[in-house]
Amino acid sequence: MAQQANPYERVTLKHEFSVPDFYKDFTCKGGDCRNTCCSGWKVTIARQQYFVLHGLDCEASLRDKLDRTFRPLPNPTPERYAEIVHNYEGNCPLLMKNGYCELHSSCGEKVLPWVCRYYPRGPRIDYDFEVTVANSCEKTLELLFKNNNPISFEKRVLTFKMQVNDEKPNIEDKKIYQEVSQFCFKLLGDRTVSLPQRIRKIGNVLKTLDIDVNTPLEEIDLTVDSVEFDHEHLLGILLNISDWFIENRPSLTDYCSKIKELYLDSGNQLIIYEQAKKHFESVIPDHEIKFEKMLINNLFFRQFPYFESTKNFTETYISLVGTYVFIRYIGINLMLEKNSIEDFIDIMAKTFRVITHTRFESNIISLLGRERSLDNLVIAMLLNL
Repeated sequence: MAQQANPYERVTLKHEFSVPDFYKDFTCKGGDCRNTCCSGWKVTIARQQYFVLHGLDCEASLRDKLDRTFRPLPNPTPERYAEIVHNYEGNCPLLMKNGYCELHSSCGEKVLPWVCRYYPRGPRIDYDFEVTVANSCEKTLELLFKNNNPISFEKRVLTFKMQVNDEKPNIEDKKIYQEVSQFCFKLLGDRTVSLPQRIRKIGNVLKTLDIDVNTPLEEIDLTVDSVEFDHEHLLGILLNISDWFIENRPSLTDYCSKIKELYLDSGNQLIIYEQAKKHFESVIPDHEIKFEKMLINNLFFRQFPYFESTKNFTETYISLVGTYVFIRYIGINLMLEKNSIEDFIDIMAKTFRVITHTRFESNIISLLGRERSLDNLVIAMLLNL
């Protein structure tokens, strides 16, 4: 009988990966990072890595820190065995004052937990060999915003330690993945029409494929109608959704609370929103291009259209709508008292910590459903808010 591969084993894989054009320019900012990934994150590591670290031959002072840094979880699994215990400042105890990691500095990159070694890189080998860097890292957004050129993709030979998994998608699913993602990325990058219209066209594609996955992409009707909408009703929907993030996502509590206070203290929510929108568009005049590039990079990172937390292509579309509406809502309102691209990058990077590294897609679908906002007309209105 053939021996099955250990699902938690990782092997060194050298292969040609598809990467976005800016990937080659990525380097960690280290001590220059305004919002280090070593602060505030509930980072978990695998059992194998936990025991490697606890058996590491190192200086006594580092040994003591390692023993205090990683704590086994109450209900551990081989993949999620231990978590980083933050110090009183909310930082990883291994974070040095110069912004670098003491473990990395003393023992080298090879002993780092996989998440620390590769973040914000996200290598994927399920449907294709792909890797990008996550929008939750400010350096990623700085590279995305360095110019207004559309994102292009190229091939690069890279080496990663990858998890072995015998359960692989079939050839047909891989073919659909590659064709649909390329087709939709092209639609999303078509600047001859507004970004909300492009997203709605993608909705036409995904909803059609849910009916018949074999429909030729070039035969799908991409026509979208114009809409009229009630601003105050839409703001009410988003304020209600903010309440959920205040209660359930601590990393976004301060952002959503600030926005709620902004509107609750106002006698006219629409006036406040229009002021915030006008200011935002003056500070970030090319905002639509920036949202476009963030969306494409995030979709590539999340393996669009096969999101893990969505059940079908229509849900994938709803989650795309929710992502765009949410980051625009957060950006417009929080930039009201800000005036720099650095401020916008900080806001977006923190927001994408939740979007990219949690089950945001399923959460936003549920929240929009609770607000009775899954109707095509309401979706179109939200996109144009």
